[in-house]
Amino acid sequence: MPLSVVRLTVGNKRDSPHVVVIEPWACDYTLFTGENLTIEAHGDEATPWFQIIEWEGVTQIYCEETDDFRVLQGDVELESRHNRQA
Repeated sequence: MPLSVVRLTVGNKRDSPHVVVIEPWACDYTLFTGENLTIEAHGDEATPWFQIIEWEGVTQIYCEETDDFRVLQGDVELESRHNRQA
């Protein structure tokens, strides 16, 4: 069991799809209008934290002090490339 768990929820209130990228793993998840996802980072030796960088159409989230994370939409764990558009 991890020492600490930190969560960050990201939502899309835009009129178009929005990509969330989790770094340094380059995992990407596309949110459609009105959708949310939650990033859950686990820390065994330190408390994880997030650094967020945004630009047009993309939110890039760096998970610091962790090697283990998961991305959820409600109770469902999402896989990288979720809703990816060609």
